[in-house]
Amino acid sequence: MTTLDARAAELERLARSVIGGDARQPFGAYVFGADDPAAELGRSVERAVFLEAFGNTPELLAAEYGSYEASSLFFTVLDHRRLCPAGVIRIIVPTEHGPGLKTLNDIEPLWHESAESILSRSGIGLTLGRTWDIATLAIDPGYRSAAATGLVAMGLYQSIVRTGEALGVEWMVAILDRAVFRMSKARFHQPFFALAEGRPYLGSRDSLPIYGCVSDWRRRLAIEDPAIHGIIYEGVGIEPALRPLDLVESTELAQTIFTAPELKLKGAARSFSRRARGSPGAEPVRPAAAAPPLRRAASA
Repeated sequence: MTTLDARAAELERLARSVIGGDARQPFGAYVFGADDPAAELGRSVERAVFLEAFGNTPELLAAEYGSYEASSLFFTVLDHRRLCPAGVIRIIVPTEHGPGLKTLNDIEPLWHESAESILSRSGIGLTLGRTWDIATLAIDPGYRSAAATGLVAMGLYQSIVRTGEALGVEWMVAILDRAVFRMSKARFHQPFFALAEGRPYLGSRDSLPIYGCVSDWRRRLAIEDPAIHGIIYEGVGIEPALRPLDLVESTELAQTIFTAPELKLKGAARSFSRRARGSPGAEPVRPAAAAPPLRRAASA
């Protein structure tokens, strides 16, 4: 057996152990902590896609994300029939005494301006302790058809949004390749808005620091596309094809590391007040509404 065959067999074994024997849908959504052996299902997609797209070696990924491991959750869509992972979003959450959010930490070295300054100028009231970082988003090359990509992406977005909302998360940040940013804008009614102009980042020639407001996207989708609103926020509409994430289990897992509601950004104020809008060369920025009261995890 070759090394590749051994890896494929191990992924199949992990997928089988996670899925169980009662899966009726062809796909399913799951979440794993960094110390769960099944997190390798998500990591394998992350490694393969980032090597293919940006030339990121496993060693580079380990160096970039190693210090964030304890703060990471791997939201993963599995193919129940092929027993393999189809896509993953790595979320980094703020943790007490942790390294912070990678997106915000990486802004100043590349954009030569502090994350605090960029966020303030963009006119959003972001609260760090209620913000999750979409550190990676990857869909396996075998699921790149329009239908498959749409289903996998909806399963991933549904999973992070519904889990985040249950825990009072109001903001998402990321550094996205411009092609991914435009794809999400076209397919999902612009969940994200750019904070600054594009720059090279980890092999991408043109990446944007972005943010999304969870409650603002909810309101806009309810008006602009009720069907996608139902899928992302209510968890209804794709159940025949994709078994949704167990929301109780996901919130309980996230609560084990999401422990810093009063976290601050390197001595900055806990939230960033509205100031002048916009950033030279950036995509349009949408000011967000104030965040709603913090919610507790769902219990049923």
